[in-house]
Amino acid sequence: MEKQKTHELRNRILFTIQVAAVYLLCRSIVLYGIDPDSLNPGAADVQALLSMMVSGDRYRVTVMALGIMPYINASLLVQIIFAFRSSASRAKISKMESDRWMRTAAILFSIVMAIMRSYELTYRSDLGPIWALRLIVTLEMIAGAAGISYLCFENEKHGIGASMPIILINIVTSLVQNMNANHFFEFRQMIWLCVIVIIGTVLMENSIIRIPLQRVSIHNVHADQNYLAYKRAPMGIMPVMFAASAFFVPYYFVKMLAYFFPENASLASASENLVLTKPLGVGVYLILIVVLSVVFSMLMLNPKETAHQLQRNGDSIIGLAAGKKTKRYLTGIVLKWSFLSGFLQMLCMAVSMGLSLRGQIPAALAMVPSSVMILVSIVCSFVQEIGTYYRYDAYRFFL
Repeated sequence: MEKQKTHELRNRILFTIQVAAVYLLCRSIVLYGIDPDSLNPGAADVQALLSMMVSGDRYRVTVMALGIMPYINASLLVQIIFAFRSSASRAKISKMESDRWMRTAAILFSIVMAIMRSYELTYRSDLGPIWALRLIVTLEMIAGAAGISYLCFENEKHGIGASMPIILINIVTSLVQNMNANHFFEFRQMIWLCVIVIIGTVLMENSIIRIPLQRVSIHNVHADQNYLAYKRAPMGIMPVMFAASAFFVPYYFVKMLAYFFPENASLASASENLVLTKPLGVGVYLILIVVLSVVFSMLMLNPKETAHQLQRNGDSIIGLAAGKKTKRYLTGIVLKWSFLSGFLQMLCMAVSMGLSLRGQIPAALAMVPSSVMILVSIVCSFVQEIGTYYRYDAYRFFL
C-alpha cells in the first residue's frame, strides 16, 4: 500500500495567502464620489488609529472602510446568545445555522455602521446629488463588509486563523504607519511599556492553571494526569480586541441620538466628549476592557455548567466535594483571573492613554500597546495552530 501525505498545512497556508491578497486588493478600491481634498494625511489621532486597527483603512474611504468590525461584533453577539442557552439547546444548533446567524448579524451591523459613516464623509458635488452619492457609498461599504465576512468564513474552513489574518494585516499596517509618522522610538517610556506588554502577553497566553481531577472512568497509571485547565488570561486578548470594536457601539449610538436631537445639550456634550482624546471616552474604553474580560470569561467558560457536567459524569476535583462547592471554587478561579488579566490589560492601556492626555506622547501612539497585545496574541495563536497542522501532516495515511 502506498503512503500518502496530506499537505494540510501547506494547502491551508496557501489559501490564507490568497485571502490576504484579495483583502489587500479590495482595500485599495476607493469609494465613489469621495472628495480627495477632504483627506488629511496628518490626521491620526487615537480615534483614527482605533478605526484603522480594525479596518486597516487610514482614511476609511475604501470599500473596506468598515473593516472587520461588523464580523467581530456579530461574532460577539452570537457567542453571548449561545452562552445564555443550555448545553442541550446549543447541541441542537448546527455549525451551518450558527454561521447563518453570524452572517445576518454582521449584515445588520454593517448597515447601521455604513449609514453612520456615510454622513461623516465629504462628497464631490460635480458627480451628482449628495443623497445619491451617500446611498452608493453606503452600499459599497456594506458590500465590502459582507466580502470580509465571506473571506473570514472561508478562511476558517480552508485556511489558518479564521479572521486573524485580516486583523493581523490591519494591525501591522497601522503599527508601521503610526510608528513611522510619530517617531515612536524617540519615546523611551512607550518602548519600555511595549516590552512589558510583549513579555506579559506571551506569559499569559502560554500559562495555564491545572486543576487536578479524579475521573471514575479512568483507572490506570495515567489517572493522576487528568486535570481541568484554565488559562491565566481566560479570554486572552479578546477583551482588548473586542473593546476596540465595542467602543464604537456607544460612540455611534450617541452620535445618532445627537444627530436626531440636535437641541439636546447633554447629548451634544456626550457626543463631543465620547472620543479617545477626552477623559470620558478613555474611561469608557478602559472600563470596557475589564468588564468584557469578566463577562466573556463567565459566559464562555461557564463554571456553573462545568461543575454540573463534572457531577453528572461522576467526576470531581481532588479534595473537593462535587456540586455547589465545586461551582463556587471554579467561579472564584474564573472571576479572579479574568478580573486580574483584564485589570492588567487595562493598566497598560491606562498608562499609554494617560501619557497621551497629558501631552507627553502624540495621541496617535496611545493605542500602540493595544495593537502590540493583539499582534503578539495572534502570533502565538498562529504558532499553535501551525504546530497542530504540522503534527497532523506528520502522519502517513494508507490508500
